[in-house]
Amino acid sequence: MTRLISMQEFRALFEDDAEFAVLDPRESSDFATGHLLAASNLPLSRLAATIGQAVPQTGTLCVLTDNGGGEAASAGEQLLRLGYDRLAILDGGVAAWEAAGGSVFSGTGVPAKAFGEFVRKVSATPVMNAVDLYRRQQRNDDILLIDARSAEQHESYCIPGAVSYPGTELVYRVLPVVNADTEIVVHCGDRSRSIIGAQTLIEAGCSNVFALENGTMGWQSESLELEHGNRESLPLPESRSLILTRAIADQWAERWHINRIDSIAVHARRSRYLIDVRSREEFEAGHIPGTLHIPGGHLLQNVDHYLAVRNSVIVLIDSDWVRAVTTAVWLRRMGWRRVYVFTIESGHEPLETGNGDQLEAPQPCNFDPNNHADHDLLMRENRAYLEWEIALIDRPPGDPAAPYMEI
Repeated sequence: MTRLISMQEFRALFEDDAEFAVLDPRESSDFATGHLLAASNLPLSRLAATIGQAVPQTGTLCVLTDNGGGEAASAGEQLLRLGYDRLAILDGGVAAWEAAGGSVFSGTGVPAKAFGEFVRKVSATPVMNAVDLYRRQQRNDDILLIDARSAEQHESYCIPGAVSYPGTELVYRVLPVVNADTEIVVHCGDRSRSIIGAQTLIEAGCSNVFALENGTMGWQSESLELEHGNRESLPLPESRSLILTRAIADQWAERWHINRIDSIAVHARRSRYLIDVRSREEFEAGHIPGTLHIPGGHLLQNVDHYLAVRNSVIVLIDSDWVRAVTTAVWLRRMGWRRVYVFTIESGHEPLETGNGDQLEAPQPCNFDPNNHADHDLLMRENRAYLEWEIALIDRPPGDPAAPYMEI
């Protein structure tokens, strides 16, 4: 049976340790017009296909919300038929939340982007603008330019000369090859992955590290050309070159209370996400059955999409443990409390090959100039997007869904 949940009772959920999910079943375009920071968007049209991986246990409390269109009630009926028996509809939905003083957010991927702005503010992450980077490149300065997005996005378009190191691969792949005099500039499409990537390297002990201000959008705004078809990346590091990075990962794990687990139990009391953060090639060569392949940087960028159940258990799987720990640290700093690491040992687990289980990936905002015939319109869209993202820094404080950790 589906009941109403009051604003007071809803807010109290964030102060407890019991697991729950906040689901907004509107279509993505409606969700983007205004939603709660805590909400995961599971459109009604795909709810039956996605709920099993989004909310693994049917006994989890699911709070449904909409903006008066009736989608929450329809979702409740679907979920009841699917066996979910703890359902509640937020009384008054998005409008009532806003009327009670809560923040309503437009756009998508808000939790990660808001967190990126938070990190930039509290850590004072150094930035470099596009013009300065271009001038350094023209002088042939010693610069390692890193694209922290996915390999697919990197190949589609990037800043000329960039090398692909998806987000949480940075410490794992960069530290073994960089020298102390090299300037490192991290870019993404806009801001958040540049900031998190640069700050990761800074906290690993690198100097002369910068986040490229406004990413490829900032580059385009200066009428500078992007590169297409770039597949440049570095191979996986050899074991003997990982001594330093493993030591850093050990320090981070101790500081942020990241524990290694020795086995993955078949049954779990809490909802649990088993996520393999290695590269696609490593995953397909051999992975634990039932795990999802989500590279660490992509997971951080889309936590609201992949981690719908709050107070759940997250197990990050790696062949080493550097990438998993790097990912786990940032999840802890975003407020996720139960994050563990499991390392695949040679011959330790029966592995399967191939694609494995797949989740539908969220569609990124399309700012690829190849797909925009009107350059001026693209620049206006870029500016509007950046203004929206930068403004997020003033919104999450006080929101129960943003328990960021500053230390």
